[in-house]
Amino acid sequence: MNNSKKLEKIVQMDKEYLYQNYGDRLPVCFTRGKGSELFDQDNNRYVDFFSGIAVNALGHGHPALTAALKEQVDTLIHTSNWFHNREQVEAAKLISETAFKGKTLFVNSGTEANEAAIKLARKRGLSISKKKYRVITFENSFHGRTFGSMSATAQKKIRTGFGPVVPGFTYLPYNDIKTLENEIVNNHENICAIMLELIQGEGGIIVASQTFVKKIKALAKKYDILVIIDEVQTGIARTGKMYAFQHYPIIPDILTLAKGLGSGVPVGVMHTKDTLVSVLPGGAHGTTFGGNHLACTAVSTTLKELCKQSVQNNISKSSQYIYDYLNRMKNTYDCIRETRGMGLHIGIELDRPGLPIVKKALSRGLVINCTAQNVLRIMPPLTIPMSIVKEGMKLFEDIIKEEGSSQ
Repeated sequence: MNNSKKLEKIVQMDKEYLYQNYGDRLPVCFTRGKGSELFDQDNNRYVDFFSGIAVNALGHGHPALTAALKEQVDTLIHTSNWFHNREQVEAAKLISETAFKGKTLFVNSGTEANEAAIKLARKRGLSISKKKYRVITFENSFHGRTFGSMSATAQKKIRTGFGPVVPGFTYLPYNDIKTLENEIVNNHENICAIMLELIQGEGGIIVASQTFVKKIKALAKKYDILVIIDEVQTGIARTGKMYAFQHYPIIPDILTLAKGLGSGVPVGVMHTKDTLVSVLPGGAHGTTFGGNHLACTAVSTTLKELCKQSVQNNISKSSQYIYDYLNRMKNTYDCIRETRGMGLHIGIELDRPGLPIVKKALSRGLVINCTAQNVLRIMPPLTIPMSIVKEGMKLFEDIIKEEGSSQ
């Protein structure tokens, strides 16, 4: 079978057996990975600047994670939340120690974590007043695709075609302090929570301002409103600190996590302050698979590795190199409008659609992503060595140079 035939057969089977809800997939089938490198069906090598949508925090085939998962598979994968689970307790302890003291509910994904957060906030609000159930979210946010999280997502394209969404969500402009204050002052008796991403990932790597977050904190405290911070994409050292909220003068009442939390093993978390635990008593929420032995082994291993000073230093050094490189590029190539982000959660806004550049990069051996039509995302594994950072940025500049000179 020649090279073109290998991919052709995979594409044919994809169309025959799978829902086509992801549109036209990019023309590659990755078959293995090593560190920050990926290899396709024909053994072509790629620099991974995407890490599976910020999921593969430790890269591919990380020795500590691989060893821990192999041992856990040999020992015990799943029992049930009817029983005590040592791995779950150990993972929850690490989350509490690295985020803030509280309690952890394990689920299977970021969407489920946000569903749990919405349920908790509304139940707590309704215990105070029969009309205190509304949740404020922000334009261009993304919180998931189940009905509750989809309803919280302030992007019309995500909700279109599904009929009536879950009521009780108010969408406000992001980073708009005046509009936020007016809404809360006038309607605080109906509002149970403010839910936000500190960096809007799917919205185009839009960063919350310090003053905006300070105002959220002050208003929430004054009017007894919970703050839910969705760190499904920004959490787990992605921004240079273990959690993005640690860049701001705020500790959320509810924190949601997923993606990089399990380094590729599906897992999600709702972590809350201790005072909220009684809001969801037995039977109020649950999950069959959430927090099983395998998933929690992945969580513990990931957190332990990312807490190492050597990894923290690598994130700082790598991100600084990339930002410096991009700032120089911005001053050289007209197609780059702006660069923004934190840590290794980086967006490059272009003056044109980004998907053609993503495809061109893939053909040259570089995996990047585009969101919000014209914002390229660079989100490599947090363990990426500097040699591969430099290689990837050189590939990226070669492509942008062609774009910049084609206007």
